[in-house]
Amino acid sequence: MKVTPLAPAAGAYYSSNNRVDCIMGPVGSMKTTASCLRIARHVHEQLVSNDGTAYSRWAIVRNTKDQLQKTTMNSWRQLFPPEHYGDILKQEAMQTWNFKPANMPHPIHAEFYFAALDDADDVAKLLSLEVTGFYFNELREINDDILAHAGRRAGRYPSAAMGGTRWKGWIGDTNAWDTNHPLHEMFVLNPRPSYGYFRQPGGMHPDAENLENLEQTPETLLLEPADPVRREQGRKYYRDALIDYKPDDARVYVHNEFGRNRAGKPIYSDYSDALHCQEIELQPGLPICLGLDFGRTPAATIGQRSGRGNWRVRHELVATDMGLVKFAEVLAAFLAEKYHGWHVDFVSGDPAGNERDNDDHTAFEILKGAGIIAQPAPTNVPSIRIEAVNSAFRRLDNGAPSLIIHPDCKVLRVACIDGYHYRKLKVVGNMYDDKPNKNAFSHVAEALQYMLLGGGEGRKLIGKDRPRNAPPRPKFAVMD
Repeated sequence: MKVTPLAPAAGAYYSSNNRVDCIMGPVGSMKTTASCLRIARHVHEQLVSNDGTAYSRWAIVRNTKDQLQKTTMNSWRQLFPPEHYGDILKQEAMQTWNFKPANMPHPIHAEFYFAALDDADDVAKLLSLEVTGFYFNELREINDDILAHAGRRAGRYPSAAMGGTRWKGWIGDTNAWDTNHPLHEMFVLNPRPSYGYFRQPGGMHPDAENLENLEQTPETLLLEPADPVRREQGRKYYRDALIDYKPDDARVYVHNEFGRNRAGKPIYSDYSDALHCQEIELQPGLPICLGLDFGRTPAATIGQRSGRGNWRVRHELVATDMGLVKFAEVLAAFLAEKYHGWHVDFVSGDPAGNERDNDDHTAFEILKGAGIIAQPAPTNVPSIRIEAVNSAFRRLDNGAPSLIIHPDCKVLRVACIDGYHYRKLKVVGNMYDDKPNKNAFSHVAEALQYMLLGGGEGRKLIGKDRPRNAPPRPKFAVMD
């Protein structure tokens, strides 16, 4: 039988030496295998202690005893058969390796404690352990307070007096979490130093991992692992899963997309974080464009539109309880710092900005006073604004998405996943408000709408194209 043990994302996670690492992937993608093999790698790479043996101790954790025994321990036994490594002692839920590997000059002594977190006593026992490292199987089920304590307990064995050690820390594998989960802040929105995050492709993605080992027949197992026939046979695993799962569950377990908040219905239904969130930079020589939403929580999106009508959103500015005069100054300073000398194609804002404030100024007049020449978007109809964005998310240009958002746009990213939503009504059944919920994510989401509308998205829905003899839109260059 020809198999490929680890694909790119799983292999990179296995090889990493970050103090903390997490791998997130769909079901069946070899996350657990990569984690168990990584623990074994660390065992073999630990430094030799004073007596000539490499010591290490590991806590392998699952949130319940039933899951620990039926999934985590079974996976461990399959990779490290009891007839070769010794079985896991039932009473202590512990296994010991004590042997000299054939290719090493010294023996190893490794202890593995399998721990469940069913109650407070289990947690207390876990957090009293002195270990080299922790492995959390299905990380999203583990309380973040436990993870914080694990970071402090790791590296306490072997002791300084014994000598030795090399790597210490904790690792975890998981299915995708919800956007309001603490892990999202920890690994995605504001990644912590020395924390690694490895995201596998979804099961239906062309580069899905481990297809060559799923649902195989005796005939396909004779093929090379990269053979398209063998990989397509493995895809059956995910095709069947799409039938079995409800759409929201398939999003997580098959497509490896972040789970959505069930308190509301996401508005940007065509957004895929794995597809539409990418590291991109704006292209020098191509003018930039902006979208603006006003009020006491003003927001801006800054990006570019290519000649093919593709959008790249590189920056967001999101303010809270800030007047437009101050926000205009902040925006002008930001542009001067990042894009001095660049030409601005257009700045498109909420048409409500034409209303005059108590000082008889419109939002567009205030912006002009700060050197930003803006104009109203062609419409403020919510359905047209929303479809302008969703239609851009749906389009592909030679296989590439027509709308890409940089990971630095943290608020906009969450808005696109589920932060910008229709509020669920407090009635029996799944009924939602017909207006977007105004919250911390709605303003930047709507700034994106005005930006795309200003660049021509949604013209067919508006029912009018820009006349050929229309006067050109005002343009300007960013100066100090």
